[in-house]
Amino acid sequence: MTTLSSARRHINSNYHRLKPSSSLLFLVILLVSPRKVVASPSFAPTCAADYSLAYTNKGGDQNPKPLMRAWMCHGKSQRDMVDKLASAGIVKASINKQALLSVDRRNYAPNEGSAYADSPQPIGYGQTISAPHMHAHVLEDLLPPLLRASKKQPTKPLSILDVGCGSGYLTAVFGRMVEPKGNREVPSSSSTILNDGKVYGIDVVPQLVEMSKSNIMKEDGDLLDSGTVRVMVRDGWKGYPDGSPFQAIHVGAAAATFPKEL
Repeated sequence: MTTLSSARRHINSNYHRLKPSSSLLFLVILLVSPRKVVASPSFAPTCAADYSLAYTNKGGDQNPKPLMRAWMCHGKSQRDMVDKLASAGIVKASINKQALLSVDRRNYAPNEGSAYADSPQPIGYGQTISAPHMHAHVLEDLLPPLLRASKKQPTKPLSILDVGCGSGYLTAVFGRMVEPKGNREVPSSSSTILNDGKVYGIDVVPQLVEMSKSNIMKEDGDLLDSGTVRVMVRDGWKGYPDGSPFQAIHVGAAAATFPKEL
């Protein structure tokens, strides 16, 4: 596995043709690292009582801490799903929780009956909408650089690139994070306020771009109407230079080599 310098990097999903963009402050590429775990029947999982749960036990701790409860945060509604992600400690920041609550996954999943299942689902063309816990991890990792940029230049609009927008779900969530402040719940602390901004969702598959637009228009069409979100056909290896510099770039993709120009 290749070690990447600077920031923590996370990649999810399987978008095959990425693009370089001119500027990068933070790129997320999701990697899985092994951990030593022990079974602990005396502890109950937070997300789903009918699943077993592994726990980390560093240094022989008598009270082992729960391992990431991914794949277990299934919900009966958007709020139920997000509340379980928060209870599991996967969603931590109030900004991220509010953004997730503002975009109903049902409008983006291929099957409404499993829209709130904590698992990836196929959307056609060899692609998937990622599991909710994966999206939550992306948001938690991307929030700090966005907050730093907002604090450093409070009047400068943020710019976010979402490579491999797929169903449009995460693109819309990003949009809710940076839509005009008058449209969102703004925290009382100035250190946790994001600037207004723009989100650019790109995909190499034209049909998925149309799917993204169609899904966003169901209940989040104001993001397109206001220009907060733009979705377009682009090759991910080349990114979208017109929107740069970006304060955050998410690559929902897999690639044979690292997209250095991003």
